[in-house]
Amino acid sequence: MKKVDKNTIKIGILFLVILGLVFVFLLRVLYISLNKPDHFISRMISHVDFALRGKIISSNNFVIAENKKVYNVAIIPKYINPNKKELLFSLLSIYTNKPKSYFEEKIGTRTKRVVILKNIPYQIKKNLEYLSNVLAIKKVFVEAKKSKIIYGLDIFEAPSKRVSLFKDKFEPVLGYARWNKDHKREGMGIEKYYDQFLMPRQNGYIKGYRDVQNHIIYDNSVVIKPRIDGKNIKLNIDMILQGKIDNILDELKSKLKAKDIVVVVMQSNTGRIISIASANRYDPMHIRQEDIPNLKIPHIQYSYEPGSVMKPITLAMLLEHKKVNILEVLDAHNGRWRFKPRFIIRDDEPFKWLNVIQAVIHSSNIVFAQLGLRLTPTEFRKGLLKFGFGNKSGIDLPYEYKGVLFSQRGLENETHRASNAFGYALQVNLIQLLKAYNTFNNNGIMVIPKIAYSYGDNIIETKSIQIISPATAKTISKILRKVVLEGTAKATNIKGLFIAGKTGTAKINKNGKYIKGLYNSSFIGFVNDKKHKYTIAVLVIKPDSHRYFASQTAVVVFKRIVETMIDMNLLNPEKNN
Repeated sequence: MKKVDKNTIKIGILFLVILGLVFVFLLRVLYISLNKPDHFISRMISHVDFALRGKIISSNNFVIAENKKVYNVAIIPKYINPNKKELLFSLLSIYTNKPKSYFEEKIGTRTKRVVILKNIPYQIKKNLEYLSNVLAIKKVFVEAKKSKIIYGLDIFEAPSKRVSLFKDKFEPVLGYARWNKDHKREGMGIEKYYDQFLMPRQNGYIKGYRDVQNHIIYDNSVVIKPRIDGKNIKLNIDMILQGKIDNILDELKSKLKAKDIVVVVMQSNTGRIISIASANRYDPMHIRQEDIPNLKIPHIQYSYEPGSVMKPITLAMLLEHKKVNILEVLDAHNGRWRFKPRFIIRDDEPFKWLNVIQAVIHSSNIVFAQLGLRLTPTEFRKGLLKFGFGNKSGIDLPYEYKGVLFSQRGLENETHRASNAFGYALQVNLIQLLKAYNTFNNNGIMVIPKIAYSYGDNIIETKSIQIISPATAKTISKILRKVVLEGTAKATNIKGLFIAGKTGTAKINKNGKYIKGLYNSSFIGFVNDKKHKYTIAVLVIKPDSHRYFASQTAVVVFKRIVETMIDMNLLNPEKNN
């Protein structure tokens, strides 16, 4: 048997000792990381400067939504001078407007670090920073024996809080954005649509040595990483007009006993939406259970049969295909026409004969059913698609419903084609109608409606396309002017302004049946002066069953909006006209 070298034994013992020391050291590090004792102090200290979500700003520079910095405050109770505890609680009560009992309960008999205030605003934070200096002078906190550091009020930043400065105004279009319980991003409205630009980019970071007052020393060793906030979104919305229209809708919803009233005001040439409102709103900072139905945006998420407001669209398609003369006379069947054995078409006013212009003015379903059949299934469907129906409008809002159109095969059925011609058996949303009608006030050019003007320094461009000839657009515009001067929209007329448009009163279909007393009433029109051109869409959802005609509901809303725009100098009637 070989004799073991003494040096080998010594090296082995030394290795085991070193290995043991390393093991003890690692255990110590693990213990400290899991249960750091109060006296174990790092000379380094760091603070996070949380980046902010971008602001949402109106065209007239009102901040609609922004993130506010908030702060938490912590104390290590074991370092409170026992003789100054009462003074501490009294001063905290004065500076925060909370009762002394609140702080007595928070601290109790605790010795380890405890957060006593959460999500306090910047102003209170500044007051408490001043108080911290007062507490140091009064020696309310004693220094730690080993580190000689005084642990007073620890004021540190918490993740910021989203604030809607106009509460429910501009809802539900403004919407919200937040993390849900499953840590997934969710939201609605502008907040959701532009979330990728609004989101903060990078938190700031400051790290350096601490002084005896537990503050960072800004010397050459300090490390600073700048915060990068999210981009601001600038809107086309005039927040003063928005607030006034919201108030109008609140008042008229009650008077008309409607389920909702929905409005959009758009610059005809640019597609910029300067107001988009609903009577059903919510406060995004305090969403309640009863607010859930109002989270949807009815302008794009309420699909319905539009009724007579589709007649000018049908007429425009006929004019483009040269299949109608606006002065030709058609049989109006005295207001009742048995089109098919089981399909009777009725008009509100009985006429024996009507020319095409009169058929628009008096809103004849019978005449337009006949006119609609002149279009082939292909012409009809392509025409509807060209006007933007059956597809999303392109507005900068999420979750739009694109509506329902018959396929080309479905339009081979004459009943379907006739029904579509006067606004039934298809579904649209209000923004689609606004976009389609706007072509009549814009020389046949369709523009994509936009709520936002820019994100950061980037201007949001809108697309435009010529979908009908300027001649067709002018003809329809002139006929719609006659609706205001002679027809169902007389109440909208204001001297000195060019106002034109079409009313629509449509029955509501539930489970394949039209329910008596349930209607949607709408008015889509334009109002122009020498310098301004606006397209305005109004939808009154389920008004009082005793006063449901558009001439009694949507027309009233439209008139009030135009009068408000005149008061704000957004429109200027000519005195001599």
